Amino acid sequence: MFYTENLLSKKGKLAKVWLAAHWERKLSKSQFLQTNITASVQSIIETGQQPMALRLSGQLLLGVVRIYSRKARYLLEDCNEALVKIKMAFRPGVVDLPGDHAVANVNAITLADAITEFDILLPE
Repeated sequence: MFYTENLLSKKGKLAKVWLAAHWERKLSKSQFLQTNITASVQSIIETGQQPMALRLSGQLLLGVVRIYSRKARYLLEDCNEALVKIKMAFRPGVVDLPGDHAVANVNAITLADAITEFDILLPE
């Protein structure tokens, strides 16, 4: 066996990467987003004293690529959703404000200076 047992255990460093390579549907969106790609690649590169089989390292790199692809897809979906919401909020011609209320009254947007008894008692 060309890898350590704790590397691919259920709580191992590369467990999610291995699952992404073999059973991509088993991982949820939050598990994909929580996976650190940089740390996973470092774990593949630096396996310790025992060498890792070429087939296993290839499968783990496939898992890293699938995780990266899914993260990029989620980012694209979020960006598209934000763009649609921004376009809907600022579309031209759709205003709920009547025409005569286009300019605000000065008294409606300014506060009057009011001195209360608390202001008088406080030292400056």
